[in-house]
Parts: sequence; structure tokens; C-alpha cells
Amino acid sequence: MAAHEMASSMGALDWNVHVITRPQNPSNSSSCAKCCPLTTLPDSLTKNSAHLREYLSVFLKNLQPDFIIYHSWSNWCREELLACAQDAGIPFFLRSHGTASNFLSYFHLNYPPFFGMKKWLCSFLKIRRDILNILRKSPLNHLVFLDPYGTLFKSFDYYYASRRQLSNYVSIPNTFPALKQTAPFFREKYGLPSGPIFTCPASACSRKRQLLFIRHVKQTKLQNIVFLFLVPERNSYAEKMEQLIGDDPRFRILYGLPRPEVEAAIIESTAVFLYSFQEQQPLCILEAMSCGVPWFTPNVGAVSTLNGGIVLKKASPATVKKVVESLTDEKIREQLGQEGSRTWQTRYAPGVVYGQWEELLLSSVQPEEKTFLHPPLFPNHSPAP
Repeated sequence: MAAHEMASSMGALDWNVHVITRPQNPSNSSSCAKCCPLTTLPDSLTKNSAHLREYLSVFLKNLQPDFIIYHSWSNWCREELLACAQDAGIPFFLRSHGTASNFLSYFHLNYPPFFGMKKWLCSFLKIRRDILNILRKSPLNHLVFLDPYGTLFKSFDYYYASRRQLSNYVSIPNTFPALKQTAPFFREKYGLPSGPIFTCPASACSRKRQLLFIRHVKQTKLQNIVFLFLVPERNSYAEKMEQLIGDDPRFRILYGLPRPEVEAAIIESTAVFLYSFQEQQPLCILEAMSCGVPWFTPNVGAVSTLNGGIVLKKASPATVKKVVESLTDEKIREQLGQEGSRTWQTRYAPGVVYGQWEELLLSSVQPEEKTFLHPPLFPNHSPAP
């Protein structure tokens, strides 16, 4: 989603963006293809490193990109793209969305304790090796982090880069156009009450822990509140959510809503929430901030650096009950919403973020080549007060 948002927004600002991706479902592919050219690499090609590198070498030679921006630390084509970028002298930017180096991301899974510990310990060595590998291949390579925040157990890649004072790393957050207020229609269309509605706009999966959240709410005496889950696609995890919900009127699940309705749902919500055990800088939380809607989420990744919401010290029925009740207070919601909106304007708005990207990209091009690039996208931009 973050890669699609970036390609869509940069394309709208007259950047010439070409996306290379793995096979996707038709709806995701069609939405991305509308904003920029799209090349999908079949699994049969990406599983053969030698053939993949040969293909990418020819592809990049024909495309002649000025930069390569790679999202996340996934192994998909990363080494081959990095090698081709080095051979062709193309600046390579790895945009990190955080690394799964904390306890919960491993021990939440069904590993026996010993093997869970072994996997967790090895993750530090792998992340360290990946960071050094990216930075040593070429002086033009850069690591781009979402937030200047990291600890030994959270966002270890940023923690390691900053502690070692490695060169060529910078922090530039996520962004996308702010959600715009429209005439209210969402609640009426889907028969939702006028009372408090807390919305979770996230895919149904074990990492998002919707099942745990439902169990915790069921253990409270919260009433006259609707917890709404906006799920892109129905899957086996969503089916378990349906079974757990049963006929409890406090929960609703809506599947596959078009983007305008997702935005309307967030805008018309009392608050937005996540219950994840592994996040970095959640887009749906930034979406809520952009339109002044408060939020709550456990203390994962870098969410503690965001404003406009409540960070849960722990995930428990008592904590959920306390934070939900506090967010039904209009004064608290207004205060948090204003804090989030101000932070959005000064730090996460497109003008701020893409001004940083342009400065970074231009700085990595040889001086004689800079004249061939378009003028600055935001020459007169200054952060909003």
C-alpha cells in the first residue's frame, strides 16, 4: 500500500514513475496501473537469480531510470536489483518500513521457545548484514527510514545505522493527500448509528490481531458503541472474526469498499484503531491525523512518535475499555484531533515530504546531470504553522 501511495502521488506531481512488482490480485494491479506504468514479474522468473538478473539488466537498460527506490527489506529481487543498479551506476534507495526484530513479532507465532529464540537472535545478524550490504555496494546507495526512531528491540535497522553513524541514511516519512471532508453519507448508507463508531481500516490477519481485539471487547461491558472493521478482502481470518462476533451488535465487518468510502468511514468515525503487534508507521493512523480524527494503538514500531491519539501501554480488556470510554468524550477527541492535524501539516503533508524526497534525489545525481531534471516541485513551500 505504501509503495502504491508513493507511486500514485509522485505520478500526480509529474514524476515519471514505473512500478515493478510481484503478481497481485486484479483489483490491486488495476488501481496501480491507473497512476503509472506497471511491470509484473512472474514467480517463475524471480525464483531463478541468474535469469532474473539478466532480465533486469536489459529492462533497466531500456528504461534508463534516474533512480531505483526499493520498498522494505523483503528479499524479492532486492539483491538482483542492487547488483544491476551498481553495474549501471543508478542510485539505489531502500525505503525501510521497519524490520521484524522485536520479541512479539517472533514469539507471537507458533514457534517452540528454543527455535523462536534462535530465529529472533539470527534476525539481528541478518538485518546488520543487509544494512552493510546495501551501503557498501556503491557510494550512491541510500537507506531511507520512515522515522528517526529505533531501539534494540524495535526498528533495529534505524537503531543500528544511527548507533554506527553509517553514511547515506536519512528519515523521510510516509505521505499521501490528506483526507478531505465531504457531506456525511457513510453512516446512513450502511445503517450505522449516530453514536460512537471506532473503525479499524486494515486487512484481516494475525499481525493486526482483530480476533484478540474482539475477544477483549467481549470481556468488557462496553455498550452502545460500534466497532467497525473495513477489510479489503474476505479470507480465512475474516471468517474466524465473523464466527467470533456471532450476533453481537457491537461489531460490523464491511468488505472491499471503494477508496472514497474508506476515506468517508475514517472521517465519520469517532476514532480509528489498530491492535497490531508489529507496525512501523501505519498509514491508516496518518490518514486519521490528516483529517483530525483521533486514534489508538499498542506501542509498536514508531507510533509513540506520532501525535493525535493514545498509545496503549498493553493490550488488555481493561485498557481497551478505559481508552474507548475516554475517546467518547468530545473535548478529548477535539484536543487529540487538533494535535494530530497540526502534526500532519508540519511533518507528513505531501508538500513537506516530497520536498525532502526531491532534495535527496537531486543530491545523488551528478552535478552535470541535474540540469536535465525538472525544476523543484515545491520551490515556494514552507511548512504550515
